[in-house]
Amino acid sequence: MAIKSKNKYLLLIISSFLIVRFISYQIFNISLDEKWLFGLWQHINKDYLENNFLLSILYFHAQPPFWNIILGIGIKLQNFINLNLFVNLINILFTIHILYCSHHILKNFNFKRIYIFFILFFLIILAPSILFFENFASYAHLTCMLMFAIKLNFLKILKKYKLKYELQIYFYSSLIILTWSAYIIYFNLFVFFLLVPVLFKQKRIIKSFCIFILFFILGSLPSIKNKIFFDIFSNSSWTGLNAAQATGYDREEWPLCSFNKDKITDYNIKYKNFLNNKPYLNSDILNDKSFNDLGYIYKSLNCDQKAKKHLLLNFTEITKQKIQRFISVHAHLSIDFAFKPKNWKTKFYKLEELNNNFFFKLITLIFFGSIYLFYLYLILDYGFKKNRNFSDHFLLINLLLYSYLIIVSFYGSTWEQERMRYTGYSFIFISISIILKKLTTNLNKMSFFK
Repeated sequence: MAIKSKNKYLLLIISSFLIVRFISYQIFNISLDEKWLFGLWQHINKDYLENNFLLSILYFHAQPPFWNIILGIGIKLQNFINLNLFVNLINILFTIHILYCSHHILKNFNFKRIYIFFILFFLIILAPSILFFENFASYAHLTCMLMFAIKLNFLKILKKYKLKYELQIYFYSSLIILTWSAYIIYFNLFVFFLLVPVLFKQKRIIKSFCIFILFFILGSLPSIKNKIFFDIFSNSSWTGLNAAQATGYDREEWPLCSFNKDKITDYNIKYKNFLNNKPYLNSDILNDKSFNDLGYIYKSLNCDQKAKKHLLLNFTEITKQKIQRFISVHAHLSIDFAFKPKNWKTKFYKLEELNNNFFFKLITLIFFGSIYLFYLYLILDYGFKKNRNFSDHFLLINLLLYSYLIIVSFYGSTWEQERMRYTGYSFIFISISIILKKLTTNLNKMSFFK
């Protein structure tokens, strides 16, 4: 009977997901807009991937390569499956993995099945942000899934150490490093420090440090390649330009420290001369005035230290601006992004209108504020607890991982924080789930529920 009950429960989750996606795809006609497949700065030109996939990845220095490798595989398979459909199916698989991770996170928190179903239904299956980025051609949905997977394995390893959980944490954290430049190569070092209490308890610091080194090298491979070919040790050559943009220094030294293409040919020539005009530097992908042009490395390197100095000299004023931006961003849902899936604006126009409504913005701000205040209470409670269990430790790690994202996205960028915040959707999911658990536990304790 127990097995049959479990099968019915899983069937209910799966069928709910399939029904909602059938409605969104077949009735609402929400789908991925192909113009964004190769219309975003972070994507390699389709012709390069199609005609010389390996060299395109090798000479691509602007961003970490993993998402473009996925796009390149899709191009290679386009005789068998439409590229648009391929990317859409990949994103749906990411959603299914998010559903799997969120389900197991709730199970580890001992939620009852009925509560798990309703939380998954409203916060994952019906979530507008998940549907939005599931149908958008960027790495946002992939990074969101990777953070869910990292947190699930942190929860498991805190509950009971197993080598496979440690390996999976590093595997997923390395993939996120290889996908989005906000997760710099030292993110794996941050992960190692979060694991240290568990590793000390298991008396395996040395063994785990060796594992960390292996995955640190894996996450650093694009940096090593970029150092060899372009004399820049970074997974993304935009680091200096991102810093200039985020601190406002780009306006101090325009166009050198901007993403503007003015004088890009001059900068290209200067950097070729710096690299002794090696033959491979004449490859089209490095000379087409795109954001992977060699001129952008020159711009980035020349603005990196200047932008950092500008931040230190104007730290108070810039921090005030970041706080103001932090508040304003939390008055918007993560679907507040300029680029939309097909038919999104027409089918979900009410949601779009709401997202621009003053009172809805106020409600959204209160919603996020309440979650953050509640989490502050949990952390304070954690600090005073004498007997902490694995779930208490997990709450702290959940906060630290989310804090990393918030700090990097606000201090490392000027806009698009709504989209960036989506990577940390697991934090919102976990926070709301814990609030609901606290509420139901307290209600069940009340006499009229007995």
